[in-house]
Amino acid sequence: MRGAVRVSRPRPRRVVQLAGVGAAALLAGLLPGTDSAASGGADGVSLAYTCQFGAGQDPQDISVGIKQAYPADGTVGKPIQPGDLTLTVGIPRAAVTALVPAEADTLAGGADMKTNVTQGTSRTVVVWPDLTAEPAAVAGSGDLDLVFTGKVPGVSVTAGGDLVFAAGDLDLTLRPQAAAGTPTDPGTPTDPGTPSDPGTPGAPSAPADSAADTGGSTGGAADSPADAAGGKPTGVGASADGGTAQALADITGLCAAKAGQDITLATVAVPGGDPTTGTGAPSGPTGSGGTPSGSASSSASAGGSSDGTRSTIVPLDDSPPHSGRTDCDPVPKGDLDPKRLPTPPDGAIILPPAGVVYPDARLCGYFTGFSNVNKLNGAMIVNDPHGTPGLATINSDRRLAVVPSINYYEQDSLLGIQLPASHSTFLSFGFVPITADVDFVTDGPMTIVSTGYPALGIPQITTVGGYQDLRISNVKVNGVAMNVGSGCHTSKPLDVVLTGRQDEGLPDDDGRPDYDIRTGGPLMDDNLVIPPFTGCVTPDGDDLDPLFTASLSGSKNTLNFVQAPLCSPDDGTTPENCEEPDIPIPQLPVRAGSTR
Repeated sequence: MRGAVRVSRPRPRRVVQLAGVGAAALLAGLLPGTDSAASGGADGVSLAYTCQFGAGQDPQDISVGIKQAYPADGTVGKPIQPGDLTLTVGIPRAAVTALVPAEADTLAGGADMKTNVTQGTSRTVVVWPDLTAEPAAVAGSGDLDLVFTGKVPGVSVTAGGDLVFAAGDLDLTLRPQAAAGTPTDPGTPTDPGTPSDPGTPGAPSAPADSAADTGGSTGGAADSPADAAGGKPTGVGASADGGTAQALADITGLCAAKAGQDITLATVAVPGGDPTTGTGAPSGPTGSGGTPSGSASSSASAGGSSDGTRSTIVPLDDSPPHSGRTDCDPVPKGDLDPKRLPTPPDGAIILPPAGVVYPDARLCGYFTGFSNVNKLNGAMIVNDPHGTPGLATINSDRRLAVVPSINYYEQDSLLGIQLPASHSTFLSFGFVPITADVDFVTDGPMTIVSTGYPALGIPQITTVGGYQDLRISNVKVNGVAMNVGSGCHTSKPLDVVLTGRQDEGLPDDDGRPDYDIRTGGPLMDDNLVIPPFTGCVTPDGDDLDPLFTASLSGSKNTLNFVQAPLCSPDDGTTPENCEEPDIPIPQLPVRAGSTR
């Protein structure tokens, strides 16, 4: 192995609902050069959108012009970075009259745009956040254009094949301002409300984990544009004549591209093998081959390529997460799992001697990654670094086995962790939005076994083995709660065995990133078996066990994690990796679907 792991940052009718839950439950919590003509040409891309600006208000049509440069090609494992975005939103005069208070002098704005990114069977939704538009004069008889600009995050992929970027939903905030001294009419800010069907083509979607904050619902239609969009002054700014302007209440809307359009922004060629299903140019939500809107911004999906390597699209983010932790939790207690301990060679010295227990040796740190579900061809974020990840605590060196004559060295430790639930909004059947919580409940401490000694020319192999009960709850289909019971879980715990290897510079160096328990690196279980489900019963008595079992259970699932360097709080006067400024959290691994 060589170097350090590359990491990156960044949701009949009854039959359809039940099948949608079963097909997608384990995706909860998951699934973020040279200019090219792929940018849409000199004129960019022009699309028609429909927006819902407030409860009880009529939808409004707007035009959205998108200009942006893209690289002509990309490289597996390297950032693929779109250029700065210019988004021109054209608001028809009738919509301006209906939405903007009469006393408004200028209109500015903010926006978050979701972008559907696909590569073969893999897909994710990347949010392009914090786009801003400078104030534009409201007066006039024609359409009002707001020009939004901003930088956008890139992505990375783990396999070759055409990478397609396509326009998704737009969270729009309009910020009217009145000239200084203009009387304003207090009212209630608009709220986009809850769309009746987030999956309906051409209608705005509202994922539960959307990056936009749409505020509270007004609960009914406004009596006038001033009541709908006006409000108490919330700040000051520059008016059209350069004076001080008085900010009115924001107007928020959820917008979706109309059906029947080609929503493709760019196609970037990534050499290295085509995905199993060719990548077509997405069209509108109802078009063939299209990527529907409404997927979760925190989702990533892993698909297969022709050479058998799974591909994952991972949004990149330069901002490392911070844990705020500078000390470890109490060490896990218990015994090493004898089923996971190797039989030492003859003549091995086993320490500590029988009847002796070593003092506790605390280490702790974070790991995060993906669970790839074979039947769904998709991936789930586990221990999300941008949520509230669980801290793993290790009681190190509970047993040592040594045979100096043959350079055999074995270190055995205990690991304890409680993972947080994964939660997200995503699509099933390509159009049914589903949210769910997935819990990995630890059944006792995990056993860590490290054998080998790289300094003596022997690769170090580390396994982390333990049992996790998989539980599913809080399921919603198209925004409607689907009660799967309080005891929906696997019939027996998952038998997890993560493996890491350290062999840099050795004759059998495999060229992959190294793992060491102290310094961290990648860990993987390349054949995780999901047992059958039990206890999944609705209040009406519908037994969902067979559905979950058929959709999710089986072999050839994978876990792909990256571990950060461990904190050693008891190592002398300067604890290692504990206070610089806190215990580090790793970002999601790029090679989420790689195999050894």
